[in-house]
Amino acid sequence: MNRCCISVFLLLLSVGIVTQSAGPVPSISLEHLDPTLPPAILAGQTPKCSVLLLQQEFADTAGSLPAAANYTHPRECPFPWTRVILELSVSASDLQRDRIAAVWIDGSEILRTTTPLPMAPGAFWTVRKDVSRYAAILRRLGDPSYTAARGRGIVSMMLENSNSPARLPGVYSANVSLHFYRGAATTTIATATAAAHPNTRSLYHEPADIILPISNPTGYLGTTGFWFRINNETHIQTSPIALPMNAYRAVLEIFVSYHGDDEFWYTNPLRTSYLRQSPFSNLSSPRTNGGFRQLYATIDGQFVGGHIPFPVIYPRSINPFFWSPVASIGAFDMPSYDLDITPFLGLLLDGRTHEIGLGVRDALPYWLVSGNLHVWVDLWSDAVRAGLVHYYVPPVKVNRNAEWRNQDGQSEINAEGLWQFTGWVSSSRGNISTAVRQKIKFKSQIEVQNRGAVTQVEVNNKERMMVEMSIGHQTLGRAQMLLETPLQIQTTSVSAAGGSIFLKARLFHQLLESVVLSQGQAMTTSTLTDRQDAEGSALMRGDAPVWGSASTRSSYKYRDDNTCYLRAVNTAGGVVMLDTTSPSCAADA
Repeated sequence: MNRCCISVFLLLLSVGIVTQSAGPVPSISLEHLDPTLPPAILAGQTPKCSVLLLQQEFADTAGSLPAAANYTHPRECPFPWTRVILELSVSASDLQRDRIAAVWIDGSEILRTTTPLPMAPGAFWTVRKDVSRYAAILRRLGDPSYTAARGRGIVSMMLENSNSPARLPGVYSANVSLHFYRGAATTTIATATAAAHPNTRSLYHEPADIILPISNPTGYLGTTGFWFRINNETHIQTSPIALPMNAYRAVLEIFVSYHGDDEFWYTNPLRTSYLRQSPFSNLSSPRTNGGFRQLYATIDGQFVGGHIPFPVIYPRSINPFFWSPVASIGAFDMPSYDLDITPFLGLLLDGRTHEIGLGVRDALPYWLVSGNLHVWVDLWSDAVRAGLVHYYVPPVKVNRNAEWRNQDGQSEINAEGLWQFTGWVSSSRGNISTAVRQKIKFKSQIEVQNRGAVTQVEVNNKERMMVEMSIGHQTLGRAQMLLETPLQIQTTSVSAAGGSIFLKARLFHQLLESVVLSQGQAMTTSTLTDRQDAEGSALMRGDAPVWGSASTRSSYKYRDDNTCYLRAVNTAGGVVMLDTTSPSCAADA
């Protein structure tokens, strides 16, 4: 029996789940996989240069300062680059829990991720993300006068880990690197940014000229890193910003993760007792306000857009054995959410400091948020003029219904929202109007039967978003996005010896995303279907798995006008049974 199998066997033996007469424990896969995006770079293409940004071991780091290192840009690899790839390689020395982690450069978050749940010593995984979008940050780090200033040119990583020699002795070892590429772009599909969220970046060919962090300014010194913490729906975290007077476009990117009482917000039941309270935010008990959440942003207190978060399922959730050794959708590269706030530039281009706020509707403690404000500037103008001409934000219609008798009952939440913004910016590019239109339709149904032993959860969010740029009656560009994210979970629990719970679960989760991009007479379309089906059993003691088995089927299909990419990954019993890819849709015919 190899070392990893011995460790699993000893774990089960220590909690009394197996005896020494048990049969051999099957070997498991030590490499954890993200069964989604294709490689960011084609095989055989090598980087012009690579830089190791940070090397760190995260042992007992809960409550500690973020790990930090000074960044020195390689002289042999100056701007411009075709593509920049961030690579995060992590290994776990032993058993450990899943943890949230993030990477920042000068306070701007460029990656948020979860670790898997290492079930054997030696587990390892790699996250690769195209970070070409953050070229403005990387370019300024190549300026010696900038990096010489105090507190600049610093790469930070946060991974709060807690060691328990008896139960969770694992130490996470992380390497953060950047790979810079030159030459022709690889393929259309490699530039696809579908990542479990709607975005408008495909409308803008060039990265922003300036990126301003919307994050905790004391991140270098505090023990909470650069994350803002949201504790309830009235808690809005703000960051001061001052835009250059010649800014002509702005997109706010928001990172978010959820924890504590809202770690499983998408499965929160709506209790009858909650409906009787006024206002709703004054909860008598946690996790009773249902599964509707809205991430939103404000400028000086005024709502400027929002999204329903994609329910990324953490590796310890539902059945931990679903996610060994395959990650759930969006877990390794957690989605960020784009809000085009160009229509509001008229409020920002007055030379004064303004407050960008981030909040979560119906939030329970706690959510971790941060953002980046991507700004494009007109190099041919010292100042531009702008104005907001249309602002339509009716209240989101939310209908809540719940019927409960003791532990059993059912609840339903339906929500619909629509908002529209239009603004103009007069620059050397002309007097261009930007119109943003967004519509959401959300539904959550939860039913509990058999004295709380059987739970069924169905959640679905549909979202349409349109961003259009025009001069007069002439449309310059339009991006239209459609998103649908159905999630179904069925669980059955039975009490077992020693206070343990035997849990059977089934899961269906899917991301459907389509984008239509029009520019002049040209039009392109792309579609993404990312799906996971899982079923299995687990013996849980508290929130820790002590035994289990599961199978997970993951399928990923991306298609645009020129290319197609298919990937299928099937796992069972902790082993990868199938992992196939195809650059042709013929395999899906």
